[in-house]
Amino acid sequence: MKHHANDDTLKRITEAMVALETDAVPKLAEDALGSGYPAQSIVDALTVGINTVGEKFEAMEYFLPDLIMAAGAMDESMDILRAALTRDDVAVGKKGTIVLAQVQGDIHDIGRNIMTAMLRAAGFTVHDLGHDLKPDLIIDKALDCNADVIGLSSLLTTSLPFAEQVPRLLVARDLRARFQVAMGGGAVTPEYAVRAGADGYAENAGAGVKLMHQLVAGR
Repeated sequence: MKHHANDDTLKRITEAMVALETDAVPKLAEDALGSGYPAQSIVDALTVGINTVGEKFEAMEYFLPDLIMAAGAMDESMDILRAALTRDDVAVGKKGTIVLAQVQGDIHDIGRNIMTAMLRAAGFTVHDLGHDLKPDLIIDKALDCNADVIGLSSLLTTSLPFAEQVPRLLVARDLRARFQVAMGGGAVTPEYAVRAGADGYAENAGAGVKLMHQLVAGR
C-alpha cells in the first residue's frame, strides 16, 4: 500500500507537531508504523512539523519551551522509528555529517539538544559531543567522525576564547580546509563569528539548520 505526504494519517502527525501536541506525536508515529506506513514517510511528516515549529520560533510565535517540547517529541519518535529505518536500509544522514559541541567553559545543553534534534530531522548525521569540550578534542572527534561541519555553541562569554581557538587550531594543524565551522549561542554575535574565523553564524536552531545546508552544499 502506497502512502502519500497528503495522506490524512501523515498530515495528522505533522499537524500534531505544529500544534505542540507533543505527548501525542510519538504515539501517532508508532501507530502509523504499525499500520504499514514506511518509516521514511513518517520521518518526512515529522520533519515538516518540526521545521514549521522552528519557523514559528524564528517569527517569535513560539518560544524556547515550545521548541524544547517539539525536539523531545522528535527524539522520542525517532527512537520508535530507528529500527524500521535500519531495516528498510534508509540512508539516514545523507545530507552531511555534523559535529556539535558546547565549548570549554560552558555546561549548557538545551540549545544544543534542540539543534541536534532538528538537524537529525532534516536528514543530517549528528554527533553531539556534549558540553565543556576542549578545542583540540573537538577537532579530534570531528576527524574520527569524518564530519563536514563543526558546530560550536557558546552561551557564556567566558567560553568565547576557547571557541575561537578551534579555527586557529585547524589552521595550525593544516586542517582548515577540511571542515566548515559554524558558531551560535547566546554569547556569540555575527561580528564575533567573523573575527573568530568561523564560516557561518546562526542565531537559533531554525537558522542553524539552514546554515548547515548552506555549509555542506558549499564544500
